[in-house]
Amino acid sequence: MISFFIALGFYILIGIVFWRMKMLKKQFLEPLFMWIMIFGIFMLCQPFTILLYTYGYAVLLAGTAGYIFSIHLK
Repeated sequence: MISFFIALGFYILIGIVFWRMKMLKKQFLEPLFMWIMIFGIFMLCQPFTILLYTYGYAVLLAGTAGYIFSIHLK
């Protein structure tokens, strides 16, 4: 559960930085969160290390939440 909050905090920090730089636009955030979701799926499916598997669901969930947020921007 702590890994979810770490990932969510990281994405909130990214959102604040983009907002302060006036880059909080759909054209930048939507592909970013798509790649984060793809990386989360990769983390869950890879057979190499347990560390990536441990945080894979949190990354996937935070990427999905960020994607849902980004598709509602103008």
